[in-house]
Amino acid sequence: MKKINKSSPLPLYYQLKENILAAIQADEFTAGEQLPAERELAEYNNISRMTVKKAVDILVDSGYLIRKQGSGTFITDYQDNYSISPLLSFSQEMQKKGLDYKTKLLKFEIIPAAELAEKLNCQPDDKVYHLERLRIIEAHPFLLENTYLPSYLFPELSKQELSNSSLYQLIQDKYKLKLTNVEAEVEAIMFNDQIAQKMDLKAGSLGLYFEQSSFDAQEQLVEFTSAYYRNNNYKFKFNFNLT
Repeated sequence: MKKINKSSPLPLYYQLKENILAAIQADEFTAGEQLPAERELAEYNNISRMTVKKAVDILVDSGYLIRKQGSGTFITDYQDNYSISPLLSFSQEMQKKGLDYKTKLLKFEIIPAAELAEKLNCQPDDKVYHLERLRIIEAHPFLLENTYLPSYLFPELSKQELSNSSLYQLIQDKYKLKLTNVEAEVEAIMFNDQIAQKMDLKAGSLGLYFEQSSFDAQEQLVEFTSAYYRNNNYKFKFNFNLT
């Protein structure tokens, strides 16, 4: 890895951040590899550990590095392609990647469709399930999703079921609904205070906003999801093969 240039007008922490990032992009460090300890980086560059920590903190916040308690700092191994669809199995995707993960169910409620009626193709006073879930990867909030389901299609849906099964499994196996078409939109955004707080980020942080509507063979809307993805440094694979 290139050493910092103390004759440069650029701040030392910024130079180190850019040098580490360049090494990652040049495959000098590969996904899953441990970054040299802060002490080693400080000695190598003849700078303070505080300067190293500042550079590393920025790369952790940006998603290029991840700290694992008791183990060290690693190059993130989830920058590779994986499905962006919140509907498909999050647990299977994370198991395939060998990542530690968990899901927090923040809300489970039945509400009027209200201002979402047009997106849900129903009347404003029709009842819908609202599920708010926070997906956490390697102890970092990664995805905040809000899913809305027409209540008449999902009688007796329970929190316990969602804890034990993926939503996609429930739609297929319990409710016998076959999804055949998905419409989706993605855009880059800056998170507002409310979303940033739930994602453990600073307000104004960059991320992705995703909307998805899923339909069955009769073109009946089965679910609508809006989701917020942490930062814009990931590559996403769109794969909606539901048949």
